[in-house]
Amino acid sequence: MSYGTIGTGLGAPVGGAATNLGNTAQTAPAATGGLDFGSTLNSNLWLDAVGKILEGTGEVMQGAAGGTGTTGTGSLGNSGYTPLANQPQSNSFMGLANQGQTGGLNGLTQNIGNQGTGGDLNSIMQQLNQLVNQLQAMVGQVPQTQAPAPQQPPVDPVANLVNQAKADPQLQNAVRQVAQDPVGNKLLQGAVNDGLQGIQVANLPAGFFGQTIPEQKVVQIAPGTIGGTDLVRTIAHELTHAATLGNGDSLNEENVADKLGTQVQQRQTGFGPGYILGGDAYKGLPQDNGIVNALKLLGINV
Repeated sequence: MSYGTIGTGLGAPVGGAATNLGNTAQTAPAATGGLDFGSTLNSNLWLDAVGKILEGTGEVMQGAAGGTGTTGTGSLGNSGYTPLANQPQSNSFMGLANQGQTGGLNGLTQNIGNQGTGGDLNSIMQQLNQLVNQLQAMVGQVPQTQAPAPQQPPVDPVANLVNQAKADPQLQNAVRQVAQDPVGNKLLQGAVNDGLQGIQVANLPAGFFGQTIPEQKVVQIAPGTIGGTDLVRTIAHELTHAATLGNGDSLNEENVADKLGTQVQQRQTGFGPGYILGGDAYKGLPQDNGIVNALKLLGINV
């Protein structure tokens, strides 16, 4: 006789194939201590044991459906799934437990209790097999939960843009202020898209606050500018050049760059210009190089 796993839970049958609880025609070998169904005493003991097992199984199923059996109130009923007790009776544990006298646990245990030594144990075995198969089918219908996908940290577009600009640590706060400004952000994005290789701190000639080197695609800021109130202005000014390297430089570009830099600084820090643009560095520059149209391509209107 093959007992399956009814005594320990609702698992798969022993041997892995379809559950077969045996019949009275099979007698367990004496060496294993199996039950001899030819004995009236052993038969009654076996029937009584099976009855208790089935009663325990009924309580487990009622608990799983949200009932109040001895196994608890039932976790499945409170876990977010549709309670099994609310499913159609033909496909639920409650339906199996509440069937009439000729089927289900209640009827089956009563039938077992009423069996004598001459009872039809084969019929009982068939009902047990049917019941276990139904239970296995029910287990397969329980919804499976999936672990939620790990949430990715939100991307900070400003921080990401500042990182792409490869700014010197001494300049990162000022570059971040530029990136937080609607116009400054477009200037920085345009420079990055045009291949900006970094915003560096470098020793410059006297009178220089910052400069852009087109061949290297870098922006350089003088150390003395870092401690002053025109740092944001100077960075935004140089980014105007770095974002429009393809058209060279001109007097008009210098004036437009200083205008944009001053506006960005005033919006971000509240400081006005601390120095006046000019000097010998601009001698020899053409009057205009189409800077206004170049900035329009970046979404900036002057």
